[in-house]
Amino acid sequence: MDTTKRFERILLATDGTEASRVAIEATIAIAKSPTAKVRVAHVWNLEVHHRHGHWDVEVRSQAAKLVDAAVERLFRTGVIAEREIIRADSNHVAAAIAISAKNFGADLVVIGSRGLSDWQSLTQHSVSHQLLCAVDCPMLIVRGLPAGATGRVSKILLAIAGGDDLAPGVRAAVAVAQAGASVMVVHVAQAIFGLQGFAYVEPADQIRDTMARACELFIDAGIKVQGMVAHEGPVAKAVAEIAQDWNADLIVIGSSRMRDIASLFLGSVSHDLLHLTERPVLIAERVTA
Repeated sequence: MDTTKRFERILLATDGTEASRVAIEATIAIAKSPTAKVRVAHVWNLEVHHRHGHWDVEVRSQAAKLVDAAVERLFRTGVIAEREIIRADSNHVAAAIAISAKNFGADLVVIGSRGLSDWQSLTQHSVSHQLLCAVDCPMLIVRGLPAGATGRVSKILLAIAGGDDLAPGVRAAVAVAQAGASVMVVHVAQAIFGLQGFAYVEPADQIRDTMARACELFIDAGIKVQGMVAHEGPVAKAVAEIAQDWNADLIVIGSSRMRDIASLFLGSVSHDLLHLTERPVLIAERVTA
């Protein structure tokens, strides 16, 4: 498994909110490859900005200034960036961003989330929710940065739950790890439900094997690593608490998130975790069957 590749083509979706401004800073922190390129995309809502059959020039100018400010911020830190303004109605914002990411060949999508109000229910159809289901590549969702954050990604918590999501999670963590970074691999013991409805706790030897494989991959990549097996319980709650106690800069979780829209919202660890932490959450690439 290649654990040396960094993110090279990053799609940053921005709407000018405070969450988007924090997402810009998070993008700067991880766009450390000298050949990395960022596309700053802003979706111009057709329903809001179309007046009397013609485009409002003032609003269009404001959209351009918003995107140009983000591009300028990236350039000032040495990150190559370009801009894109997309027209779409409110029902197709996420689809428009996903198409832009595909056309750009993005290996990472970054988006700001306003927080709990963004994630309350299916009926709200938040852009973050829809986009998470629409893209295959890793996605970084940013609500805020930990208090006292330095802008570096030096402490990364990787949450794993088994072998299936191990490789994508490790790749994502390595891709954002900076020189001198350390990783804590957290495995939360959990009940597994069989086809007949019975449940059992993951065997200790299986957990040890998974942890050992994860640690070996990080060691091979030259990254300091430690492991922790958390007590059985709600996975997202345990991960959020450990991330806070360890003062992690970033949480990385596996990619079992996107089988379909129902699985995202019904018991998804990623969904629950975004309720429980203010820290940026990087969700690994989709695992295909």
